[in-house]
Amino acid sequence: MGSNPSQPKRTWQQSIKAPLIFSLVMGLIAGGVAAISSTGGSDRPLRIDIGLTAFGVAFVACLLVISVLTMASKDNPSELSEGSGVNRSSKHPDKKPEA
Repeated sequence: MGSNPSQPKRTWQQSIKAPLIFSLVMGLIAGGVAAISSTGGSDRPLRIDIGLTAFGVAFVACLLVISVLTMASKDNPSELSEGSGVNRSSKHPDKKPEA
């Protein structure tokens, strides 16, 4: 897959790398804390299963929150404010065609 030179390069805010790295770090922290804290002492084995579960939950939850916040922060296109809808103006609605 080659890159298209006519398209401008995406900024860090538009790329997926930053949210993935942030979610990975948060998942690793949550997985490590859960695995260590669920052990219950130094004489018992490390609970890898609980750590992996916590990693997966934290990773998916972080990606979900980041994607929702990203979608909520996008501005509307400027052509939406120019009245290109069904009724372009509430003062003068379009006339309905006569049957």
